[in-house]
Amino acid sequence: MAYADLQHPLPASATYADIWKDAITRNNQIYRERGDTRFGKRNAPAIEVHFVVWSRRRSAILSILDTVTGCTVKMTVPQAHATVKLCPMRVAIYEGIEVRTLDGGRACFLERSAGTLANPTGSAAYASYDVARHTVRIGIIVNHKAVDGCSLSVP
Repeated sequence: MAYADLQHPLPASATYADIWKDAITRNNQIYRERGDTRFGKRNAPAIEVHFVVWSRRRSAILSILDTVTGCTVKMTVPQAHATVKLCPMRVAIYEGIEVRTLDGGRACFLERSAGTLANPTGSAAYASYDVARHTVRIGIIVNHKAVDGCSLSVP
């Protein structure tokens, strides 16, 4: 899975920011209401992870958004410099110029401690597309172990 920093919007992450525009606006508003105005013209902290499935007819993006205001902590593993959170998930389906965005409930998000290097062999968020079943399988491994409750199939 690939991560995108939505706090600092860039053209490369515009698609993902658009999927979460309402949630990012709400997150910014909650920060302002709490008196936290340090982000100015930028967004309040928001990180997104996504997996894209392309085809000639349609494409789909499975996206999970990590914000302080939208997620809850599932577990923290200090020795792996990782926190697993339950965060909102959406699936955006693109057919030509039409886009349908579906609420996918909640899914696990792997958040690494600030300033630490990623260890993809020890801790990682993963996704794969099952062509026969037309589903995306996602999950999280932390410290070389699958995290209970974080593996799921999304049609």
